[in-house]
Amino acid sequence: MDDFDHSEMLTEVPPAKGEARTRMIPKAPTDEENFRKGQSRILEMIARNEPLSKILDSLVLLIEEQSPEMLCSILLLSDDGNHIRHGAAPSLPDEYVNAIDGSPIGPKNGSCGTAMYRGKSVVVSDVLIDPLWDDYRDLASAAGLRACWSTPIMSGRGKVLGSFAMYYRQPQAPTGEEARLTDVATHIAGLAIEHQAAQELLRRTQAELARATQMTSMRQVAVSIGQEINQTLAAIVENADQTLLSLNEDKYDLAKIRESLTNISNAGRRTIEVIARIRALAKHSEPQKAPLNLNELAREVLDLVAHEAQRKHIALHTELAENVPSVPGDRVQLQQVLLNLAINGVEAMNESSDQQTLELTVKTARAENGEVMVAVTDRGTGIKPQEVERVFRAFHTTKNVGLGMGLAISRSIIEAHGGRLWAEPNIGPGSTFKFTLPNGTGSSQSA
Repeated sequence: MDDFDHSEMLTEVPPAKGEARTRMIPKAPTDEENFRKGQSRILEMIARNEPLSKILDSLVLLIEEQSPEMLCSILLLSDDGNHIRHGAAPSLPDEYVNAIDGSPIGPKNGSCGTAMYRGKSVVVSDVLIDPLWDDYRDLASAAGLRACWSTPIMSGRGKVLGSFAMYYRQPQAPTGEEARLTDVATHIAGLAIEHQAAQELLRRTQAELARATQMTSMRQVAVSIGQEINQTLAAIVENADQTLLSLNEDKYDLAKIRESLTNISNAGRRTIEVIARIRALAKHSEPQKAPLNLNELAREVLDLVAHEAQRKHIALHTELAENVPSVPGDRVQLQQVLLNLAINGVEAMNESSDQQTLELTVKTARAENGEVMVAVTDRGTGIKPQEVERVFRAFHTTKNVGLGMGLAISRSIIEAHGGRLWAEPNIGPGSTFKFTLPNGTGSSQSA
């Protein structure tokens, strides 16, 4: 939204002959108005979490528009606090930009490296004679640069984040008019850099919390899966013993041997599949999005909780829509979300007094806007209407164990995939958790 009073941008025009009243036409915006609009536009880019490189490029170009002879750059301080990193320099020669990227900062490292080192502005009116440029003089000369004034970009806590520099192609000293542009550039650049750092810290924190929540879920599943694997291994051993026994007794009933070997093969494959899914869930890796079929994902998750559900006499049901469109997503993360919802549903029925209605249903469907919806419905104690949103708050839990981060992390994962996760009380017993994800392909994929 504009920051300006548009009534001040109208000018009165004398009426033409025969006209009864005055006409008003818009004034052309002044350079100052355009400059303020440009600043607002860049601040909006920061708020939208656009890439830092794009924001800094836009900022540099905006400053350069205010003085045609000026060339600008923004450099960043490396994480180790000792080196220069490229930020933005859309008008400087690529050879110069690439050459200084990675250079050390220090008491005699050009205008920018010295400004970062000192934490104070450095003005060099002629780089060909100033000793601060001894190691960079030939590089600057080849790029046609003669003057460079650099100001450190500071964080709100006084930490150096980088530098903003003004270059000229002829020897020149500041006139005082550049101070306001420098203030604007360093202030907005500082906001952008700190905002990106905060977003990166938030991403890492969420990833670590998601990892902790995932491992908590895995511990719950592992106990149940361990029992199932023991059963399949026992079946393998039993069939193998029977086969060996028949061979030792010279009773070659090929049909029974074939049946035993088939049972061994099936049980072995089942064990391999279960272990592979556990390893995938426990694997610590960066998210990787690829087209996924949520019907397949639902079946995999229900396989993981099947033994626990059977132990607690809970029936598992699916209502999987045909031709569900694939969605772009990270398989492990989305499997973690669905696993968390399924485990929550199973645990919600622990205290149910009606053993005849213990059911967990996973449903997939197309949403009206083209998205894919997944719903997990239990017949447990349910959620009170006033608790529907509260259950997604971090550290809110109704369990005796756990941090209460599962639903909060699940929601952050779904939102990072461009979707939405929410809860609804059932008309009957229990509750339903639903999430939607955008269809990334626009085509259908059979279940």
